[in-house]
Amino acid sequence: MANRQVKDSVFRKLFNNRRELAKLYQAIQPGIEVLPKDIKITTLRNVFLDSQKNDLSFLWKGKSVILIEHQSTWNENMPLRMLPYIDKMYRKIIKERDAKRAIYLSKLVKIPTPKFYILYNGPKLSAPRPELRLSDAFENPQDGDLELVCHVIDISYDCNSEILNACQPLHDYSYLVYLIHANQLHGMTDDEAIQQAVFACIDQGILKNFLKQYGKEVINMFSLQWNEEEARKYREEYAREEGRSEGRSEGRSEGRSEGKGEMILNMLKEHMHIDVIERISGWTADQIRALAQKNGLAVE
Repeated sequence: MANRQVKDSVFRKLFNNRRELAKLYQAIQPGIEVLPKDIKITTLRNVFLDSQKNDLSFLWKGKSVILIEHQSTWNENMPLRMLPYIDKMYRKIIKERDAKRAIYLSKLVKIPTPKFYILYNGPKLSAPRPELRLSDAFENPQDGDLELVCHVIDISYDCNSEILNACQPLHDYSYLVYLIHANQLHGMTDDEAIQQAVFACIDQGILKNFLKQYGKEVINMFSLQWNEEEARKYREEYAREEGRSEGRSEGRSEGRSEGKGEMILNMLKEHMHIDVIERISGWTADQIRALAQKNGLAVE
């Protein structure tokens, strides 16, 4: 069963250190020299509501760089999602620099220049856009006084990206995700696809040290990430069913035909992790296990 406390995505687990971030940013900015010693990691906690944290941020020579891996269905609202992040980032920087009072003085207070990157690793886009702008969301785009630009970089393994070729850890990570998708297309369950991809990468020497050290954790992270994506389609159903049956014991006995029990059975059949089912349904782990046992289903 996946650890409920696991919050980082595999992407953040792999790159949340100065050495790997330097390699990644060097690939994004090939015309400059990026050294680990010049990087200060500033990744924030609890900004986005997603269960899986796939964001990274760091300071580098007067720039505040924010990276987000985007692996699910394409989302046009990424610039809007960036707003609370950069707000919290600047608040933190001002506090650390003890500049709270200085911003009310006449002398200009300097802040790091923000740079936003979306590393897209989801379903193939028919026409990927190189940039997403906050102003695209304005009701009157030509009359706004605020802008935020997100640079979109396709890191899919089969996209033949120069950035992948320039950053071995990113290339290897992209290959791991590619293998998982390929295994799914060949009929494997999500958990089987993830495990087989991890084992194949270790055998091929791809991310070998990372996967040997964190293999079980990586499998749990990917499993939770995939199950969270699947879980979204049940949330609307859960909202409809919520409140229909307050007696959960009756709900469990009648669950095969209607209500939350039927929804939970469907999630169990799709091999969702029990912690995901708990968050969506409100049932306890013991209740879910009892329903699974009664219907001859395994609990992940």
